[in-house]
Amino acid sequence: MTRQRGFTLLEMLAAIVLMVVFASVLLGAYAQSARSLAQVAANDRLDVAARSVLDDLRGQPLVVGTRHGQWDGFDWTLVTKRRNEVAGAAGRLVLYRLTLRVSDGRRQRDYATLRTRMATTP
Repeated sequence: MTRQRGFTLLEMLAAIVLMVVFASVLLGAYAQSARSLAQVAANDRLDVAARSVLDDLRGQPLVVGTRHGQWDGFDWTLVTKRRNEVAGAAGRLVLYRLTLRVSDGRRQRDYATLRTRMATTP
């Protein structure tokens, strides 16, 4: 009688179980990375909206107080506070703190920056 070579049923089942375990780990990692990419994309959209709102306000005079608006489907709130007045090379400068909150309904982010303007003489 010739002896046949090959895998036993137990060895095949063990190999299939290992493949299933590895595949589930890889699919879990893939799903987590897809969720992370979606979150990064949503945050990037909020960042772009914030930069655009601040760029739109760049040429306008800064008014102390709170302003609200919408930009491309994003709600934004800008709080402008006067910080102090400093002497600069070109004259007296006023320092403002701008705090911007951008929201898309599900997420919101806060941004803060400083801006200077020339002081107006009374």
